[in-house]
Amino acid sequence: MWLKVDAVGKNKCDAQKPDSGHTAPREEIGIAMEFELSLVVISFPDSVRRERLRANLEPLSIPWRFFDALREPRDDQPRYNNTESVRFWGRGLSKSEIGCAASHLSILTELAKSRQENWLLVIEDDVFLDPSFDYGTLVRLCKTSRIGYLRLYARHAARSRHIVWLGQRELIRFKKAPMGTQAYLISSQKARSFLETVRTISRPIDWEMDRFWANGLYNYALFPFPCLELGSSSSVNKQSEFDKRPSVYDRVVWFFWKSKEALRRLLTNIYLLRQDAVVRKTSKQGKFEF
Repeated sequence: MWLKVDAVGKNKCDAQKPDSGHTAPREEIGIAMEFELSLVVISFPDSVRRERLRANLEPLSIPWRFFDALREPRDDQPRYNNTESVRFWGRGLSKSEIGCAASHLSILTELAKSRQENWLLVIEDDVFLDPSFDYGTLVRLCKTSRIGYLRLYARHAARSRHIVWLGQRELIRFKKAPMGTQAYLISSQKARSFLETVRTISRPIDWEMDRFWANGLYNYALFPFPCLELGSSSSVNKQSEFDKRPSVYDRVVWFFWKSKEALRRLLTNIYLLRQDAVVRKTSKQGKFEF
């Protein structure tokens, strides 16, 4: 698995540290997926948050690395479609939102290339992970319960369904979009199936991932979350640089499309009731506690 990184976490390949007043050269470093679980942090190379993140992540017993956040899609990635964005999202995306989507898609694309089932914990650089939390056991929980995607944070308290208590925490499933891509655990298989549904970048990446009725990323989550979003300003500007506004035709299409989405969401939530029961049963049998 190959990713552009500027530093590698504990027990990883040695990375060249910058001298005082200089920036370490970035290079393509091949990282063998020796571990079932690894962690990647999306962050701009010049972000002041990196030092705090290093201090937060060094105590973890899992491999981790930085991913240099993209400012625009790479040539081999889905392209931004402003017409679709205005029509189905109501406005054009900002360059920051496009870059954020491209960053997550790039990371998931690399994960999807894994020949074996591997798991990746993806976080953005404005969160703080609980260093005493057993993240490795999350993988066992997901594999036992056949959960390929697990949220570890959400921006909104969207409607959810209680699945099972796991010690001091509960496993829930969001029935509506909770938004946010600050922290999530995903398998290589789920990454592949999700990417197959993404043809263009036309909505914020959290909304793209939250469309569980279309992409199969069912919104299971562990609550209380084992991470916090810090109170710093977001690096993602939501003010679009594109000035196109929805036409009357766009608004009519959006209304019918939105109604169809709501129906698909309702039917998928009903369909998932049986899976919830299976997840509850297998989780109890595994005697997981967090």
